[in-house]
Amino acid sequence: MRPDPGKKGANINGHQFLSVVVIGRNEARHLPELFASLPQGEEIEWIYVDSHSEDSSVEEALKAGARVYQLEESAVCGPGTGRHVGTREASGRWILYLDGDMVFRKEFLPFLRLIQEKDAAAPAHTAGFVGRTRHRYLDENGEVAGERDYAVLPARAMGPPEQWGRPASYHGGAVLYLRKRILEAGNWNPALYQLEEVDLLSRVQDRGGVLRAVDLPLADHYAPLLSGWEKIKLNFLPQWRGKKLYGAGQVVTARIREGGLGRFIRSYPYPFVVLVGLAAIPICYLLWPPLPLLVNAAIAVWLGLLQRWYFYLVYLGNLLQIFYGLGRYRRFEPVYRRVDRQFNR
Repeated sequence: MRPDPGKKGANINGHQFLSVVVIGRNEARHLPELFASLPQGEEIEWIYVDSHSEDSSVEEALKAGARVYQLEESAVCGPGTGRHVGTREASGRWILYLDGDMVFRKEFLPFLRLIQEKDAAAPAHTAGFVGRTRHRYLDENGEVAGERDYAVLPARAMGPPEQWGRPASYHGGAVLYLRKRILEAGNWNPALYQLEEVDLLSRVQDRGGVLRAVDLPLADHYAPLLSGWEKIKLNFLPQWRGKKLYGAGQVVTARIREGGLGRFIRSYPYPFVVLVGLAAIPICYLLWPPLPLLVNAAIAVWLGLLQRWYFYLVYLGNLLQIFYGLGRYRRFEPVYRRVDRQFNR
């Protein structure tokens, strides 16, 4: 049974179980497959927040049975903007966040049922869960040209679902959170271009919340296949293809102004470790000329063992984006409207 978009949310014993919040911009091509994959039921609502699309995304979401909200053009910022709105409008005790270019994996359904029936049995302070995201890379013709499982978290960072997974330090756009934990942490920051997930998780952790990673497929994420040169530009440039890529600097600015910088650094230490290594070069050189090379090589090896071999370069680029984004942050409340016109083919 599809959700009724006219309802704020159905109730089970006075409580809505799940809100699925989908964000998107110009994703009309992907949305039918996404909505066809979503969990359904009277206790589940679908919410689609549109970032002022120019295609038929809104119509596709309405046709699927979602409750639809659309951001004003001036309010379109980053993924956190739509998630902020979706969280405000959601009725569910739990919120499943997905992007418009994702597909929900049915293998996660049994775990959702477990949460619905026994979430009180989850470990203390549980704030949410993340599963496996598989990246499926699309070529210029829109065909899948490659894929990578465990794209967000490695297998060693996850635990068995029967043990409620294990504590996690990161998540991507596909994640399941207790709504009250999001609101207690101040909701998603709508003014960030990037790293909105790390920013939110650091604030949830600052209030004692724990994200847990379960080794179950949660979502497929369809993304363009990029060349090595394109990946370098994406990682080092402040802007690329119309996207502003200095969200890390915005988060640092926000945490300086609003508090919580220490927690953010603990949650996302890697670019700051790279910074320490670079800053130590003059002192290390005075102590022993080869020492700077050894220190920074050790940091690169550590990051490679912890994640992947090239991640020193990733966080070096991230560090440059932090410097560029410092001061380029302005908090705002997004302006949006409910779209409830009927779609007729």
